[in-house]
Amino acid sequence: MKITRDVVVDLWPVYGSGEASADTRALVEGYLAQDPELARLLREGEHAKILEPVALAPAPDHEMKAFARAKRALVAKNWPLFLAMMFSCLAFGRIVSDTSWDPDKSAWGFAVMAAIAAVFWVIFLVQLARVLAART
Repeated sequence: MKITRDVVVDLWPVYGSGEASADTRALVEGYLAQDPELARLLREGEHAKILEPVALAPAPDHEMKAFARAKRALVAKNWPLFLAMMFSCLAFGRIVSDTSWDPDKSAWGFAVMAAIAAVFWVIFLVQLARVLAART
């Protein structure tokens, strides 16, 4: 495994505080023997410049864009479930309202609503399966 300058800089706080294991101390000392410029920077206290985190400033509208993306994702994900539940309720309502002792009433209203609900349930379940497969 190749040890880079970044690895030694990451290990320097542990090495400098004396909490490093013998193997880590040997690794840091061996690398500093090969890179005298880095050894000079770290030992003279100029390591503060190296160890400072780089501040990244997000764009001013970054939060609004993230919020809009999340909102679109939630709406896009939930529309099949909403429509499946709505048409299921409508189908149930049709079967309840069409139930009578009159043999002339047909169950076509129920059948149409149930078929539409079934289509949206299938769409919802396919999307759910894709999301669950992507997580694994």
